[in-house]
Amino acid sequence: MNALTDEIIAETRRHYDEGKAASARRYFKEPIDSWGIPMPVCKEIAASFYPWLKGDLPLAIEVVGELHRQGVFEVAVVGDYMLSRVKRHLTPSYFDTFDQWVDTLTNWANTDGMCTGLVSETVRKDRRLTERLLEWTESENRWRRRAAAVSLVPVARRGDMLDDAFRIADRLMEDRNDMVQKGVGWLLKEASKKHPKEVSDYLLRWRTRTSALVLRYASEKLPADMRVLKRS
Repeated sequence: MNALTDEIIAETRRHYDEGKAASARRYFKEPIDSWGIPMPVCKEIAASFYPWLKGDLPLAIEVVGELHRQGVFEVAVVGDYMLSRVKRHLTPSYFDTFDQWVDTLTNWANTDGMCTGLVSETVRKDRRLTERLLEWTESENRWRRRAAAVSLVPVARRGDMLDDAFRIADRLMEDRNDMVQKGVGWLLKEASKKHPKEVSDYLLRWRTRTSALVLRYASEKLPADMRVLKRS
């Protein structure tokens, strides 16, 4: 492991708070290895080590990959904060690297942080990578399926790639896992900010087949007369 990775882990571990870690374990439904470190502190740690990585993207990728493989929630967060500062330099070729990192994800927060901050940037620059996201929707791993949806959230928020967002959603609208349902609902909610009618019409087509949870999340930002909810 890179010596810099060791330093980052040691500094992060120095802020361990058992009380907050216990609270985090209660907050998440799934098992989580947390050190109880507030997000502002994670940002401060990332900022303090960022100068060592600035201007050396291969080193940043190496170190952040090692941080993800530690399996600790806040350690991965620190890594993502550092790498997100140079995300404009990420090229579509890094998608394969992030594909491997998805296997380290164990909760919705790490999934959303990595995918909206990093994976999304590669897909935005090469929309053909949507085909890879479609493959993720078939995974047995619920975090990979959620990742397929939330990776398009920043793009959908800008009003771009609506057809691709619908293609991803098509594969997930009948998913039975609530974390995946919330992910696809979030994607459609963001798309609705720029395309309310299209999203409302899309939800109407799925109304009888998708869950009430998906419909509720996806309709949150729609005008009242366009919201699509499950009939009681």
